[in-house]
Amino acid sequence: MIDVHSMIDDYAQLYPKLYAGEIEECFRFLDDRLAADGHTADYWHWRALAHLRAGEFLRAVDLCCRITRQSSTFGFQVHSLCDACAHLGLREVALGMIEYVGAKPDVEPIFAFLWRVYGWHYLGADERVLELSADGIDEHSAYVLGHHQGRSAMRLEGIANGIELFHRYWSSREARRVLFPDVDVEHYWCGQRNLPAHMMLTSMASGHGDQVNWVRYAGALQALGVQIGFGDGSDRTYRFAMPQTERARDAEALRAAGFVVASDGASWTDPFALFTALFPMLGYASSARYIEPVEPFSVDAIVDDIRQRAGGRRCVGIFWSSCESANNFASRSLALPDLVPLFDSTPDIHWVVMQRGFERKRWLRDSRANDLGHFTTLAAELTLAQSVSIIDRLDAFVGNDGGLSHIAGALGKPCYLFLNHVAEWRYERDPHRTPWYPSMRLARARRLGDWNDVVRTLQRLLLGQTLD
Repeated sequence: MIDVHSMIDDYAQLYPKLYAGEIEECFRFLDDRLAADGHTADYWHWRALAHLRAGEFLRAVDLCCRITRQSSTFGFQVHSLCDACAHLGLREVALGMIEYVGAKPDVEPIFAFLWRVYGWHYLGADERVLELSADGIDEHSAYVLGHHQGRSAMRLEGIANGIELFHRYWSSREARRVLFPDVDVEHYWCGQRNLPAHMMLTSMASGHGDQVNWVRYAGALQALGVQIGFGDGSDRTYRFAMPQTERARDAEALRAAGFVVASDGASWTDPFALFTALFPMLGYASSARYIEPVEPFSVDAIVDDIRQRAGGRRCVGIFWSSCESANNFASRSLALPDLVPLFDSTPDIHWVVMQRGFERKRWLRDSRANDLGHFTTLAAELTLAQSVSIIDRLDAFVGNDGGLSHIAGALGKPCYLFLNHVAEWRYERDPHRTPWYPSMRLARARRLGDWNDVVRTLQRLLLGQTLD
């Protein structure tokens, strides 16, 4: 029976429904709108997004190619097209469509230019991105190019070789003015040596993983005497607890670089600004463990139940698809069928399923979800703070490039992060390790979209085997 209270009656409701995994609802709404809206490219892109979120990647690619052939003005499909093609390993298909757009005589030049910026970066054509020129384009597009060139340089040549470019075109005061014209630039801290007495760390164009990954830089500012507040609510999710010796070490490095704290004043900043402003002085500022759960005892009963079910097996958490992410997610997420060989080859592991969204629904329909001896499926209403506490009590964690994997790394837990061959720039080029988290091992596909290779690597890692 359909729940009439949850039915969609407007396009504005589609995004939250897609992220929550209510795919069937989204298709019902789109079916109802077909007669009225089926002549528009926007409508067909919504259908492509629904197929993308449902894991029907080939259908999403097909629709994005159709939109591109039929429309010379609609452009948002470049994100979905490249995301799905990266997941499937269809790099040449996406690259071909990017060139097709550039060759269409009725396409505006800036439109084709931005397709190259976004698409080439998503697909790992970093050399091409770095060769693009900002000559003759508008200011906003120039900043879009600049920060993508910084990202491509960091992925291709290492963070140290692209950080200045990325800061200038993404985290600087001028970049905020151009890219985010509604923000309070006057009180924005983006690396000034004269530090205010109070600084609020908030989120802007960033997710939980960014908050966790880069809050480590706040420790140096605290040790210098800056009072840090957490406007993003992360202090209700975990407690920042970097060891005093590491805070003092990093603070000394900032003093040597000329940072001083004023007696008064207040400003705000975000995780990206902390990273881009302080990386040149502090590097990865790595710590084996720099956060603590805020409510460690709230999950005692849940953990006891997991341990009893496990019967002495290792208890390993898993989260495999960022269904709830607003960003491109397919190129860094698995679908449940991909995981079957991993689950079937690890009888000595009790898996703790922490998945949300559509992939959780798919999991609950799988017969394995009823195998209580080998799997515990955590309740959907579990809070993020409780998830932190549970991860801290497990033996290990397996996840994609998302918030929970960063939490496991920041807790110093043994964790295994899987990545597509073209991964985010923060992981640079090493296929097996990342300096951000000493306890983390990477399972990176050797070819774009080769998730079977990723699963084989995860199997070897969980068996304790060394990698080449």
